[in-house]
Formats: sequence, structure tokens, C-alpha cells
Amino acid sequence: MTLRPLLGSYRFVLGALFLLLVLLAALAASLAAGDPFQTSETILGGPSWSHPLGTDELGRDVLTRILHGAATALQVALAAPLVAGAVGTVVGLAAGYFGGLLDDVLLKLMELTLVVPRFLIALVAGAFFGGHLWLIGAILAATFWPSTGRLVRAEAISLREREFVEASRSLGASDVWILSRHLLLLVAPVVAVNSSFQAGQAALIEAGLAFLGVGDRNVVSWGAMLADAQSYLGTAWWTSVFPGIALALLILALNLLGDGLADSWNVRTRTRV
Repeated sequence: MTLRPLLGSYRFVLGALFLLLVLLAALAASLAAGDPFQTSETILGGPSWSHPLGTDELGRDVLTRILHGAATALQVALAAPLVAGAVGTVVGLAAGYFGGLLDDVLLKLMELTLVVPRFLIALVAGAFFGGHLWLIGAILAATFWPSTGRLVRAEAISLREREFVEASRSLGASDVWILSRHLLLLVAPVVAVNSSFQAGQAALIEAGLAFLGVGDRNVVSWGAMLADAQSYLGTAWWTSVFPGIALALLILALNLLGDGLADSWNVRTRTRV
């Protein structure tokens, strides 16, 4: 697993560039952007020098809100797949490597969790407990990890009887050493590809919840911006077009990254779970 093949993948390069733009937007929001909730007398003002992307129905600057929305989207899009990837990797390696009763129990647990409708659970939880970002991230992580676990389990089953594993056992290597020094590195590409696709799903789910009004109203969300802009589609197109482009750009970037990783590391497209 090397980085050199990635530079030859136009999908990975484009995805990395797009994601870098979103990261820079989130960084700009924390360092230089103003208050995204600050109102003004310029209500539904079109793009201008003072407001490059216009203002919304309350006179809030659209550009400032988009920059802060990037930070919100990235928090969910990156945190949930990272946690899910770590949990799924540990569970999948344990199930695939040790097999037996442990494999049966963990596999049933993964299958049971996979049938849970994550968006519906997040929607209900947001309606009852508030759509806090940490709650959305926790629900997504709790429902994302089984797909990673199943993929890692399948890889571990195919690797546990390989010659290098047998050689390590014959030399007295422990199971923990074999798992951490051999199998973990070999399943990492599968985990990385699957996590990149899950990141796009997480960003879309967060925006969808905010669009339906059950997101975290204490932060700026592109989904909430799109919901607020519904009444002004014909009179203030900038209030919906620019947040929509930002959301599409992030999801496109994450999916291009996943495709680039899959192509460069020869990971099969079954990682799209």
C-alpha cells in the first residue's frame, strides 16, 4: 500500500483538491469568517462586493454561513466514519481471524445492526433529544461499523491461513502480534475506501436532518440553509444554489477519493456498503 499510485489517479487527485477546498473553507470559518448568525438590513441582497454570495431572508451573509457550514459538515463526515472504521476493524479482525463461536456471535451482531434504518433512527433521535452533532455522529458511527466489520472479516478469513501467517505462528508470534503487524496493514485499504464512501453518506444524512428541521440549530448547516431558501427559489436563487453547490462538492470529493483509493489499491467496488 503506497501513495505513489494515488497521484496517477485523476479521481483521487480531483477528490483531494475538492476536499482541500472544503477544509480551507472550514479553516477560514474558524480564523477569519464573521458571525454566521449576524443579521443586517440588506435582506435577500444579491451577490455584491460587500456580500459576494448575497444575503438571506434575515440579512445574514451567505458566504459566511457556507464557510461555517463546511466545518459542521466535516465534523460529522469525518468523525463518524473514523470511529466506525476503528470499531469495525477490531470486530472484523477478531471475527475473521479467530472464527468459531466468536465469529458466529459477532457476525449475527453485525447483521442485526445492518438492518437498522440509520436515517430513521437519527431522525427520531433528533426529534426527541435534539439534533446535536455529537448525537448524529454517534448514531452514524453505531450503524456504520458493521459494514466495515463484514468487509474486514472477509479479508481476515482469506488471510489467516496464508503462508506468512503460518510462518509467524511457527516462530512463536502471538495472535495480537500477527493481527497488529500483518493483518491490520493488509485490511487498511478496504477500511479506507469504505470509510471514504461512508463519509459522503454521513455528510448527506446530516444535511438531510437539518433540511427536515431536526438538525442542530446552534450551528450552521447547509441542509438548514437549503430548507430556509425554499420560499425564495424564484426571487433569491443564491440562497439555495450556493449551499447546494457546497454540499454537492463535498460529497463528490469524498466519493472521488473513494474511487481513487479503490482503483489505486485494487480494492473491489464491494466496499460501497
